[in-house]
Amino acid sequence: MARWLVQIDGDRFDIEELPYWFPSGEIYAVEENSTVFLVGSGLEQLADASKIHEAAARVIEDFYSVIYLIDPGIRRPSVGAVFRENDDGTRHGFAFLSAVASGRSKARASVTIAGSTKPERSRLTQAQKLLAGSQRNRHLQVALSLLSIPNATWPHYYRCLEEIESFLDAKVSEVGLCSASERSRFSRTANTPEASGTNARHGLGKFDPPQNPMSSADGLSFVRQILLKALSLAHAAQPGSQEDAVQ
Repeated sequence: MARWLVQIDGDRFDIEELPYWFPSGEIYAVEENSTVFLVGSGLEQLADASKIHEAAARVIEDFYSVIYLIDPGIRRPSVGAVFRENDDGTRHGFAFLSAVASGRSKARASVTIAGSTKPERSRLTQAQKLLAGSQRNRHLQVALSLLSIPNATWPHYYRCLEEIESFLDAKVSEVGLCSASERSRFSRTANTPEASGTNARHGLGKFDPPQNPMSSADGLSFVRQILLKALSLAHAAQPGSQEDAVQ
């Protein structure tokens, strides 16, 4: 059957995450001879190759924002050529200019099934659930995009926390996503240049820094874990999703 395919360009280390985490849906990823493509009914609704290329770029941004949340060691690849496959299997392509993303280790391990390295597909993957959770609320969409910004710093981390708390309509510590002391340590570090340097949200002397400030890596890890929990809550709130909650 005729279909559109969009090639994803980048390091294999990064692009192989796509069919692992997004193997189904209106737009999903497949691997053919070590090349990864986006395919699906969501592409078939579009009129021409340029619109398909633009749509694929948005999908990759969404997919890799979630993948990065799961594993910060992953880098976002780029969208390559668009192909039209005919009923007889022949393909013709449309090229678009794009940049390719440049030993790393992964947070996830492959699941081996009958000699292969493909995960079970009976349920949605963790990434699919997290993306579905983010799509339930604009605050969560913004929070997710903030953490996927290259070289994000304390203002991004704190804004992410604010968006999560807007979704919750409460402080994260009040709903059990962290302790009050953890939240205070994070916010006081983010606010004070004595603790976080030039990336602080406020000027010298305005707030007291914590006795044990977080490093930037600690701050990212803290808000990452909070966002994972918030997205899990959002996904679990969807009808019929309780048995398939994010682990």
